[in-house]
Amino acid sequence: MEVRVLGVRLTETQPATTWNLAAAREYGFYANVNPAVDHPRWSQATERRIGELRRRPTLPFNGYAEQVAALYAGMDLREFF
Repeated sequence: MEVRVLGVRLTETQPATTWNLAAAREYGFYANVNPAVDHPRWSQATERRIGELRRRPTLPFNGYAEQVAALYAGMDLREFF
């Protein structure tokens, strides 16, 4: 499968997402990048993937740290979880 980037749009303000519109206090724009910071109502330290019976440690950046961690360089990932 070939994937192409058709364009990039820069904005002055952070765009709204489905999750932060639905529950702004629960889902930050950078949600799920830091499993060491708990969601307001549950831990994000472990996850259970579809089809698995046991929980496993949640990986930083949902397992894509090698590809995307540099995008978050210098950010406080405890504040901007």
